[in-house]
Parts: sequence; C-alpha cells; structure tokens
Amino acid sequence: MLHRVTRRGLMKGAAAGAGLVILADPRSALGFAANRKLNVALIGVGGQGGAGHGMASAENIVALCDADEGRTSGFAQKQPQAKTYTDWRRLYDSHKNLNLVLVATPDHTHFPAAYSAVIRGCACYCEKPLTHGIWEARTLAEAVKKHRVPTQMGNQGHAKEGNRRVVEWVRAGVIGTVKEVHTWTNRPIWPQGRKTPTYTDPVPPTLNWDAWLGVAPKREYAATWREPEYASGRKEVYHPFTWRGWFDYGCGAVGDMGCHTWDSVWWSMDPRAPLSAEPVRVVDLGPEMFPRQMIVKWEFGPSAADSPYKRPGFIAFWYEGGLKPDVPEEIKEDPDASKKELPGSGSLFIGDKGKILVEGDYGDSPHLIPNAKMQEFKSGRMKDIPQIPKSPGHREELVMAAHGEQPWDFPKSNFMYAGPLVEAMNLANVAVRLGKKVSWDPKTLKCPGTPEADPLVKREYRKGWWNV
Repeated sequence: MLHRVTRRGLMKGAAAGAGLVILADPRSALGFAANRKLNVALIGVGGQGGAGHGMASAENIVALCDADEGRTSGFAQKQPQAKTYTDWRRLYDSHKNLNLVLVATPDHTHFPAAYSAVIRGCACYCEKPLTHGIWEARTLAEAVKKHRVPTQMGNQGHAKEGNRRVVEWVRAGVIGTVKEVHTWTNRPIWPQGRKTPTYTDPVPPTLNWDAWLGVAPKREYAATWREPEYASGRKEVYHPFTWRGWFDYGCGAVGDMGCHTWDSVWWSMDPRAPLSAEPVRVVDLGPEMFPRQMIVKWEFGPSAADSPYKRPGFIAFWYEGGLKPDVPEEIKEDPDASKKELPGSGSLFIGDKGKILVEGDYGDSPHLIPNAKMQEFKSGRMKDIPQIPKSPGHREELVMAAHGEQPWDFPKSNFMYAGPLVEAMNLANVAVRLGKKVSWDPKTLKCPGTPEADPLVKREYRKGWWNV
C-alpha cells in the first residue's frame, strides 16, 4: 500500500479526534506545559539510535521502531510501556499524539521518517547526514520553515566550544582572509569500492528486510561477503553497519562524517551553496558503492549580502580513506609546535595572515598557526573578539524547544541550518559518481548542462512504498 502524506489528510485526522492539531506556533501545537513529559517515538533503536535513549530517558517513550527486532528487544525490556514496530509507517498510523520523534535509521530512511514527523507538527531529532539526497535536504528544510517545529541534526560538535572558537577567529579576521580550507577524515571504516554480490542469503528471522529497504529499490538480502579478496575488515554486506558505503542506503564517508568534521567550515564561512564540485582523486569506485579513497574540491562564491561574515570566494577540499593535505611548513619548522603531523581527522583553514588547525571530527582542540599567534590568544590579548554564547548541550537545545522553554528555532543545528550543509556534502557524491566536475544552481536544484545528475539529486522511491 502506498503511503502518501498530505496536509489535508493530517488535518482530516485531527478533526476526527486523533488528537493532533497543527498550529502556527509549535508550542501551542505540542499543547503541554514545560514540565509535562513529551510523548516520544524512536525510529531506529540499534546503533546510532542508542544516542537518542539518553535524550528521551526523562520523557514518555511510547513507541520504538527498528526493522531488526533483535536490535529493539534489549531497550524494549527497559521501556515495557512502549509499543514496538519494524515498519515506521505503522508507527505513525498508530500514534497520533507524538511530540518528539528521534530518527536514527540508515541514511536512506532519514528523510521519509523525519519529514513525516515535521508535517505532523512533531519536534524531530535526526542523525547525520540529515538526508540521503539534495532534493530531500531542501524539502525537509522548507517543511520545517513552514511548520515551525523544533528540529536538530545529530552533529553534536555544533554545540561544543571548539567550533565556537573557530567561528570567532575566522569572522574576527585573526588569520586574515580565508580563501582555502582542507578537511579530512579517517573514514571509511567500513567496506567501500567493492563489487555487488551476485549471491543471496536467507533473511534473519528478526529482520523485516522489506521495511529495512524502505523507499530504496528492491534488492535480495546478502549476509556476509564470500569473496576471498574481501576476507579482511567487516564481514556484513549491508546490515547493520556497511550500508554506509552503498549508493542506495548511505552517503559514503563525506556524508557520514562531513556533517561533523566540516561543520566548523560551514558555520564560520557561511557559504550557503557551492558553485561547483569536482572529483580530484577517486580510488576504487564500485558499481554500486562509494570509492575506497577520494578527494573532492568545491568552489564557493563571495559571501551573501545578508551574511554576518563578509569575504571573497574560496575553495574547499575534502579527503577520505587515509588521504590528507600537506602538513603546513609552520608546523614542521616551529620548535614549539606540540605535533608535527596532521591528526587522523580535522580541518585546516588557510588565511593570508595565519592558519587554523582543527583536530578531530567535532571541532575539538582548534589551534592558531603559527604557535606565537596561539600564545597571543591564550594570553588574553584577543579578549575583545566577539564571542558566541555557550550551548546548554546539543540535545538539550532540542528538548528545551520541544518543551516550549525556548523558541522553535532555538536548536542551532536545526534542519534549516543542516539542510544546505547536507546539500553541499551530497553534491560531492554527485560529482564523484558522474566522474566529472559539476556546476550547481541552488535555485533550480540542477547541475546545468548535466541532465544525468537529475536522478542523483532527486532519487526515485520504490513504487507502492511511500511518497511525499
């Protein structure tokens, strides 16, 4: 049965006494006092879904959904009042009074599950990357703007102090004009660049494979790799972890970690949308899997007229699979530098008056280069730099807004912020899959002169399963 979600259908259900009313102010729509518990549903309970358990522990968890019942059972025992499902569509059919939905499924299910929450007037937390594709990111961000519900994407570093220092330094001109940024990750730590299995295996009795596939094309299940050349590394083909490397289900390493590692770049530079994306190096691109290694280059225009940070255009590079940029000479030659090599993951901002090295995936431990500039900051001589207010916590931002204690757009990595970031991440994958540089028109969601990009920008959903 095709599940098509419409505004009219929702309002009709509300009028019929379903208990759901969508109003302009989400605090009225949620309809409870700040000290009342939220009715929470978890869609995706195993893996990354575990991160949502703590956020929801003080609330009223009414529903749990995971396509694999084996990943639900342990948590369900701790929440005996919660009804369990393997198909998130059935969850929404059965629960009309939800206040908050946490989505932590494989990437290809993020959009339909999160969009269904937003248009129902529910607050929503969705793991990174926000969506599997560009059109989905734009549509979800627009839905949040329309329905004015609290949302947050799971890039936890956005609430950390390290990212705030980077934004403050860049926008205060501490390293001068930034015209180049390099970001890299130690991912993928799952298989990529492999051939598609031609064999099949029995579906485990706990796994609803049809629900796991969801809107993705129909595919037979395969449990573990049989090829001798794939004997090392993770054994599973798709579920529960390697789906990240498949075109149909994941977004590769750039989607999986770019929302974390590149967040300080996106926040500080405020690029809005890239002009283009180009594959610089691609190693072992599979027929249906992302490559084992890749480097991608984006071009960005000057800052928008309404941007708080005025700057010229700049270029940005993404590295994965063990690839990194060159170590800055200032680090090699500085006797006071604590490290002479780049970390496993991080970002490097190159300005005309210095550099910023951000270590790790979450904006931790940013350093000014040369070291003398960092010592100047530590001495307090940069105390006049405007500071960004501290966050009460990444998940706390959302819960406070969902309770009506803060405005609906109080969460700082809400879907309106996260959507454009994910659009840029996914444009990199479009360029890599097509094997060429693509220009980008954010108004039309088109790669001009490249019609073959269209199905990668907006994918076709499996017929009869779900649609917008």
